[in-house]
Amino acid sequence: MAGRPLLRLTIPAKAEALKPLRDALNEALDRLGADAAERDRLVLAVHEAACNVIRHAYRNDGEGAIRVSLTRQRGNLRFSLRDFAPPVDPRRVRPRDLSECRPGGLGINFIDDTMDSWRLRPVKHHRGNVLTMRKRLRGAGRNT
Repeated sequence: MAGRPLLRLTIPAKAEALKPLRDALNEALDRLGADAAERDRLVLAVHEAACNVIRHAYRNDGEGAIRVSLTRQRGNLRFSLRDFAPPVDPRRVRPRDLSECRPGGLGINFIDDTMDSWRLRPVKHHRGNVLTMRKRLRGAGRNT
């Protein structure tokens, strides 16, 4: 079962596309009745994921696209980011050791802290990768 679609959006793999992505996610989560603080954390986690796709999968080349979807299934939210970049080895995508004192590189740590689970996998027989993140919302959108 695919779940109830709340958002489907394709953005260019460029930094300037991140604001429209955040706006669309905010609207979708507001319609769902998400708590504002949790909504903000979820939007930031998806933003960080999209930044990582732009920076690491597409190597900031300004080409390509990211398909973003948000669905609801059995009380869980499922965020999916599909790119068309070269395949990424999921074993190389890990949270950073927080004992290292250096700027940046905290996107995966933030996703780990915000989401209940996440999984990155290359698309078999095609170019690209899919990042799926799941989160159970506490008390939001009971009527949906």
